[in-house]
Amino acid sequence: MRSPASSLAALVVALAFTGCGATTLAKVPPTPKNAQPCTPTDQEQYTYRPARLQLLLPCLRVTGTIIQSTAEADGDYHINVRLDPPYEDLLTDGNDFEDGLLIVEPVCQFPPLQAEAIRLCAADPDPLSGGLPAVGDHVFLEGRWVLDLQHHAWAELHPLYRWGKVL
Repeated sequence: MRSPASSLAALVVALAFTGCGATTLAKVPPTPKNAQPCTPTDQEQYTYRPARLQLLLPCLRVTGTIIQSTAEADGDYHINVRLDPPYEDLLTDGNDFEDGLLIVEPVCQFPPLQAEAIRLCAADPDPLSGGLPAVGDHVFLEGRWVLDLQHHAWAELHPLYRWGKVL
């Protein structure tokens, strides 16, 4: 039987790791058999609050259709992507909070509003160029595959390294 002190210590540790939706026990999805690796760019260093992201692969290429895109206060865009069937197993239960869609975040796409991100994005000499995909576009996306531990441990490509239309 555990002592009250050890039970309390275990509870404190558990609460510390579950604050803000974070979890250290995130179920890691398997890498798909047809995963196409890619080459990272330097954008990882401009990721706002990187400690919240659990790295799965440094760069992964997927295909899917853009469903929605919104600007975030940290200068990033939040792009929701319906993955093509070969990549659906990249998602976690956390992605259910985003209607079963993959989150893709190109970083430092506009001047951030959050004070913590202003200097970070100002230092980025070469943010993703060439615009962003539009809602309805069928695209390939290459980025760092991570779990966002502060958002239900959903799967993301964060940052997005490159993208293009799939014909």
